[in-house]
Amino acid sequence: MKCVVKFGSNLLVAKDGKIDETFIEKIASEVSKAMDAGHEIFIVSSGAKAGGYGILKSKGAKLSEKQALCAIGQIELMKIYSEKFQKFGKVVSQLLLTREDFSNRKRFINIMNTIDSLKHFGVVPIINENDTVATEEIKVGDNDTLSAYLSIGLKADMLVLFSVVNGVFDQGGNVIDEFDERKIIANLGRTNWGSGGISTKIKAAKMASEAGITAIITNGKKMNLTKMLNGEAEGTIFRPSKRPNAKKAWIGFVAQPKGKIYVDDGAKAAIFKGKSLLPVGVISCEGKFSKDDTVEIINKDQTIAMATVNCSSSVVENTVKGKLKGHDEICHADKIMVLIK
Repeated sequence: MKCVVKFGSNLLVAKDGKIDETFIEKIASEVSKAMDAGHEIFIVSSGAKAGGYGILKSKGAKLSEKQALCAIGQIELMKIYSEKFQKFGKVVSQLLLTREDFSNRKRFINIMNTIDSLKHFGVVPIINENDTVATEEIKVGDNDTLSAYLSIGLKADMLVLFSVVNGVFDQGGNVIDEFDERKIIANLGRTNWGSGGISTKIKAAKMASEAGITAIITNGKKMNLTKMLNGEAEGTIFRPSKRPNAKKAWIGFVAQPKGKIYVDDGAKAAIFKGKSLLPVGVISCEGKFSKDDTVEIINKDQTIAMATVNCSSSVVENTVKGKLKGHDEICHADKIMVLIK
């Protein structure tokens, strides 16, 4: 089984603010056992900023100071991971990524190829956002989302979001065993060290499940990875829907849209039947995009799909205005990912 596991800062930071080496050794033990049993495991790990705090005893006020803490802490974090995994005969590797690495299709494929080579060498990939360079324009934002992107790119079977809570709670304080949109969720707020809360975990888990991946939110302190991989999961499980092909999954969930195309009801019906988007169904477009960029397809203020376009925004505009004739398809059916049922 191919599994992405994500550990948040609150699991990795001890009470004194330093990285919890005992817990990382637990991670190394659990992941090593799973790998020795034939599973492919990929770690998404927070903790760089906390690692920097443990050394400098400062949380930083400015963005540049926080990024400096991450630069210092990332080395400490990886040093501890390396030492703990060595006890189990494993070599670790580090990948630091930004939003652009996922939005650009070529870069995205290159990253997946690199990770595939690490798997070939039997190395443990440890992934984090590149916080030292990430700005609002290029950052993923939180490692829950990063882990969802990664699981989609890897075509993983399972995504496990390890947290400091037992799962998603309902308003009565009970763990929801299987996620249901109709249930009212308790708002637990944000944690001390993490960049997100339960809402980002739910969003990431839903994204993965809609891409055909089983997702679980569970308590990392009670971690038994082998048991989970054998189907005995504790926490809140998000059941997968039908898995789209890799290209469509990237278009629908990972790629950054560059514009919007508004369509009529006829085009919507055709898209839902698995057909291409033709010029006749386009009402208007918004934004500046080029051939092979990703766009949102919108019908009556609702985003119904994401798609890769066969032409630029100027061509779409001129086609709608009747200045251009004979353009076959705005978006081919194979490059349209329907987002609603």
